[in-house]
Amino acid sequence: MDKEEMVQLVTQEIMRQLQQRPVATPEKPTHFQYKALVIFTGGTIGFEQGLAEIKKLQDLCFEVTVVLSVSAQEVLGMERIKEELGSHIPILTAQFPYPGKLLREADILIVPVLTQNTAAKLAHTLSDTMVSTLILQGLMMGKPIVAASNAADPLDSWRAQHTMGNASPGLVQALQGNLQKLAGYGIRLVPVQIIGSVSEKLLNSQGKAAVKNLTTKKNVLDAAAIQSAAQNGSKSITVPRGTIITPLAWDIARDCGVEIMQE
Repeated sequence: MDKEEMVQLVTQEIMRQLQQRPVATPEKPTHFQYKALVIFTGGTIGFEQGLAEIKKLQDLCFEVTVVLSVSAQEVLGMERIKEELGSHIPILTAQFPYPGKLLREADILIVPVLTQNTAAKLAHTLSDTMVSTLILQGLMMGKPIVAASNAADPLDSWRAQHTMGNASPGLVQALQGNLQKLAGYGIRLVPVQIIGSVSEKLLNSQGKAAVKNLTTKKNVLDAAAIQSAAQNGSKSITVPRGTIITPLAWDIARDCGVEIMQE
């Protein structure tokens, strides 16, 4: 075999191996629409349904960070949460430093399991735990907070099924009074089965309200409008077709992570 034949054989073998090798395609970065701080307290009523609702929000491009109270860490554990939401999910416990930066960046706080104990603490504005501090400070920041009331409701159907629905009228009134206080503070109390859809609709409606009057009569979208929308937590702005978008508005939108969409 001469050198020319050897070169041809080597070339053919290289080409054969290249054709068999799968072509690596770069993964597209996940575009998160909203950031949610999801807080679990130590109750089990509604826990599984709450996990399923948070999973739905993940599928809708919610970036989720989980916070566990001390009792939630003991009663619920991390493994079940990671099993449902993914092993990559950030989970913070009481041993972690206070996540003030995460709170400021969060678009919404979601409490899939609100216990009677945590409801009582919040009703009396006690911030002696990381969980109660996060929720109270979130309220003071004007953050939307949605909580499933099942575990804190003395008349929840689960309690009746497990012989826990026989509280005296006075106790029922006190526990329900705590929930009424939380609603008065601005916490949206909902059944766990709809906590995901309520959270999504709440943020979407706020985003629409924030950009409702951004354009002028001449349909010009400027940088100030983008900054206002970003400060209100909006992740996207929809403007009428033909709207003039200033170059600086495009730059600010890119820097703030605000998507500009035309009708």
